[in-house]
Amino acid sequence: MKKEFQATMYSMGVLHHYCGYSYFEEAVFLVIENPERLQSIQKEIYLPIAIKYHTNVANVEKNIRTVRDVMMKNGGREILVEISGCGFWKDKKPYPKELIEIFAEHFAKK
Repeated sequence: MKKEFQATMYSMGVLHHYCGYSYFEEAVFLVIENPERLQSIQKEIYLPIAIKYHTNVANVEKNIRTVRDVMMKNGGREILVEISGCGFWKDKKPYPKELIEIFAEHFAKK
């Protein structure tokens, strides 16, 4: 599953050197482990990641937004529409929480 996640990220132009890459990957796999974590994203997802990487919650969220912006700039919209099954993302950027949820649902099926 992790290899498929990495391949999808690379196809969207998000390489491992982005600081937010690790944060986003960690967030997705935390949600796959327990989808209820999305109900309290700051406490259940961003805080554990911030602690693990010795940073703060705001920085985690900001870097995940950067990952999202890179995706949207590099052709990720089409892939996002494909993996979510929803054409809504052609015209709109998902919030970080929505993006994490889309990826978690997609990769939980794998």
